[in-house]
Amino acid sequence: EDSLLGALDSQWISAAILDVFEVEPLPKESRLWCRSDVVISPHVSGLTQRKDVPKVFLENYRLFVEGRELKYVVDWDKRY
Repeated sequence: EDSLLGALDSQWISAAILDVFEVEPLPKESRLWCRSDVVISPHVSGLTQRKDVPKVFLENYRLFVEGRELKYVVDWDKRY
C-alpha cells in the first residue's frame, strides 16, 4: 500500500483501480479510501446473471415480508 501511494504521490502512475488488498476487507483507516485517484471495487468472484435476479429478488422479498434476515446484504462496517 505504501509503494502504491508513493507511486501515486510522485505521479509515476496517474491512478489505480483496486480489487484485492493485502488485508481484506480494506481497513477503514487506509489512506486509499480518501484518494480521488483510486477506485476501489468490491472483491467479487463472479458476475450476476440477469436470469438469476428475479429469483434472488423474490426470495429476499419473501424473507423481508416474513421479518427474516435477507440474503446478500452489504455490511457497510466491513466495507463489503
